[in-house]
Amino acid sequence: MLSSRARLVLATALLAPVLLYWGFDRGPSESAVPELEGDVTNTDFYLRDARIQQFDGNGRLHQELRSPELEHYPEPGLLQAGTPKIEIFREEGGGRVRIEAAQGMLLDSNERVDLSGDVRLYDEPEGGEPLKLETTTLTLLPDQQIAETDAAVRILGQRGETRAQGMKAYLEERKVELLSEVEGRYEGN
Repeated sequence: MLSSRARLVLATALLAPVLLYWGFDRGPSESAVPELEGDVTNTDFYLRDARIQQFDGNGRLHQELRSPELEHYPEPGLLQAGTPKIEIFREEGGGRVRIEAAQGMLLDSNERVDLSGDVRLYDEPEGGEPLKLETTTLTLLPDQQIAETDAAVRILGQRGETRAQGMKAYLEERKVELLSEVEGRYEGN
């Protein structure tokens, strides 16, 4: 039989790794001091009441981003936008597309914008029927003028409503592909 001292050493040796693992395995949400969201030390600039405009080769306004607050992270090269509002101006046929969301993440290259939280897209063509699209998440590819999501979508027009699971919208052509579970309700003239 082991002496009481030997049992104490053995118990300590067995329990120490378990206790250390439990102590070091606590996530950030379990820490005593609340942490700021995002890696504040990696931010190289911060803008308030930001307005960023992009012009086409002919000097016409192509798109505009407005946000009450923007934070830039050089690694991985993105902007985090609070309540972003994006306007894309059409070349053909005129008009514009406005997009609003609670949050936005934009790549520095402007190849992709990920929007989340109460996303609303307003299609406002010159001389055509305006449409409103609602979803929870949306990926915008500005250079290709494509917006897409796998989330539930609700499209409202003057004469009806369409719901679907997922969609891909071609903004310049005003064409939308609904991916699945499509339902529609329309009123006659």
